[in-house]
Amino acid sequence: MQRADASASTALRPYIKAHYHFQFLSAAFRFGLFPVLEKDPGLTVKDIAVRLGLNEQPTRILLLGCTATGLLHKDGDGYHNTALTRPLAENLDQAPAAYIPWESQGIYRAIGWFAEALDQDSNVGLQREIAGTAPTLYGRLAENPELESAFHTMMGSVSQLVAEEIVERIDLSGHRHLLDVGGGTAINAANLAGKWPHLRITIGDLPSIAALAEEKIADMGLADRVDAVSLDAFHDEFPSGPDAVLFAHFLEIWSADRIRGLLARASRQLPPGGGLFVVTPYQNDEETGPERSAYLSAYFHTIASGEGMVYTPKEYEQWFTEAGFEPTRRVLLGPDAVAICGRKV
Repeated sequence: MQRADASASTALRPYIKAHYHFQFLSAAFRFGLFPVLEKDPGLTVKDIAVRLGLNEQPTRILLLGCTATGLLHKDGDGYHNTALTRPLAENLDQAPAAYIPWESQGIYRAIGWFAEALDQDSNVGLQREIAGTAPTLYGRLAENPELESAFHTMMGSVSQLVAEEIVERIDLSGHRHLLDVGGGTAINAANLAGKWPHLRITIGDLPSIAALAEEKIADMGLADRVDAVSLDAFHDEFPSGPDAVLFAHFLEIWSADRIRGLLARASRQLPPGGGLFVVTPYQNDEETGPERSAYLSAYFHTIASGEGMVYTPKEYEQWFTEAGFEPTRRVLLGPDAVAICGRKV
């Protein structure tokens, strides 16, 4: 029995101690350790302490943590980045570097309320850890400029990666006008406009976001084909005119009932044959993974909205049918996302 307990303890250690791993990574990123070592590999403890503005003993503790967990390697007295951390030395506004400030500032403490969020069926983590009065994360971001900046940097890097896949994998050749609901600051729109020169695109988002999108659209020289309008997706009817609607990384934030309502709004405005495209994180129909679907589901429930999760393609296809759409295709976008396509009957 003791041998079995020891084996279980060893196997569980990465789960039990995961918080330390993130703190080593986050602190090293915050103090700029990885760019320092990329520029001058082989620095000693004393050198690194001076560069980071830390006392020597805290520097030793940080370097011990990073070395023991494989973020750095030590050769003699000198420290070096590894293959894991070299990508964190530059392009700090792109993945994977862009994830770290957001995880540290927006998620780490709040996700500690996960059990309470399950028990109360509410986003307790948001209520306890992120200042403000809005009921969802997206409302509170405006009250926390530093956090809002970290969030938009992270989302911009995610959106860019997914947008490239959307352009290559979704066929919009049969549509002339696309409504991009919750389209943010035109990342999807810019990529799609480049791929489909015949396509007009309207971004529908909250007023502050739509204003930012308009600025970016003008800067990119796309104002003749792309526009942004103020849209509260839950209370406003969708604009008439488009013959296709895109929901990209938007629906999973909300409850099944809200999603049904959004799909019904899309159906009311689309003509027969109109296209519906939902891009969302992927959870398999067996509800067993992948891991990212579990992480995001915990995040949506504990922090973001208190009601969303990563749903399965099978669920979306059922909701399509209820709203008057025929599901036509599933398209995997990398290992972690899926596009579910449909046509209005």
